[in-house]
Amino acid sequence: MRILRILFLLLLGIGIGVGVAPFLPGMKAHLDGILVKIQSRKERKISAEESAPSRPATLPAPKPVSPLKPTEAAEIARLLGSDPAAAESNPASVTRSLDQSAGRMAVADPAKLASPDRPWVAELLPGPIAYWRVRTMGATLAEAMGRDWAAWRQKNPLGAVLDLRECLPAQSLEAASELAALFVTPGEILFTWRDGAGKEKVFRSDRQPLGLNPATPLVVLVGSNLRGAGELVATILQERAGAILLGQATAGQSGWVGESRLSSGRSFFRTKGEITLPGGRMGSGRPLPPDVILNSAAYTDSEIWMGGEMTIASTVTEVPPIKRPREATLMNEDEADVDEIISSSLSQKELEKKRPPQDRGLQRAGDLLKALRKMPPSRQA
Repeated sequence: MRILRILFLLLLGIGIGVGVAPFLPGMKAHLDGILVKIQSRKERKISAEESAPSRPATLPAPKPVSPLKPTEAAEIARLLGSDPAAAESNPASVTRSLDQSAGRMAVADPAKLASPDRPWVAELLPGPIAYWRVRTMGATLAEAMGRDWAAWRQKNPLGAVLDLRECLPAQSLEAASELAALFVTPGEILFTWRDGAGKEKVFRSDRQPLGLNPATPLVVLVGSNLRGAGELVATILQERAGAILLGQATAGQSGWVGESRLSSGRSFFRTKGEITLPGGRMGSGRPLPPDVILNSAAYTDSEIWMGGEMTIASTVTEVPPIKRPREATLMNEDEADVDEIISSSLSQKELEKKRPPQDRGLQRAGDLLKALRKMPPSRQA
């Protein structure tokens, strides 16, 4: 009985082999094609990861603005505890010390603040777009932003804009961590601070975040005068919260910064201690490059909200319309969904005379958020 069973199975195997044999070349070719596609997909993925940088290229270390005057050099030497008379007789030596400080020391013109002295401004702009302009940070601001977002999120905003262009530099690290924690997962290490004596303090995100979902992009407006605690916040949000930085490269002094006003009207900035970000990267010494660069000649920080009876929304509305490219026009979308750019017979000078102060950086941020909303979620990721 066992012999018959073996013979049956043998004959059955021979029959199946004879029947399948004509199809073996085609099956092999099909399998080879699948393997080639898988290998090609892996190679394209590796090539894309290697060719596309995750962040903009680093910029060179900042240089001191214009040569120091003898009186400025003497004042800086006095602040540093060196000989003021020697510095006054040789200002170039102090300038050289600033240049070689790797961003720890710098002299800059005072920031021209257009809006009145208010810690922050919050407004739901047309779109709708959640907007915060921050000058002074801290726990009070973080709590107010939480209340703002709780009311605004019901309207499904296109995104959020955090304006740091007027953020004051000499603010505490605690204030910076309060603001950054609104956009980072609770419990994560934000940065570590060390002083010259080896003292170390770790700052974590200990606040409940706003909870922006992936479909709500965050745009951070930055400028060339941004330094200190505000620049540290921008760095953290770019690295940890996926924020899109828009504007000009920052000053390159991130962290805890002390400011001393010189008799000439300029300011002497000096970092206190050293900031280390997760992964061991130093947080200061080089300007922070934005993801979307605005030409400083065309987009000046002075063209922003002047305060008073004006609202932020009034600086976004184009009156008369500005003829300029928008991010949305670069996408292959239905033309009906793209904002029309209205031409005018008036000259550019005539338009400027008729146009009230307008925030062109914020206008560009609104264009960017509108364009991102048009993209499918898979392409956004």
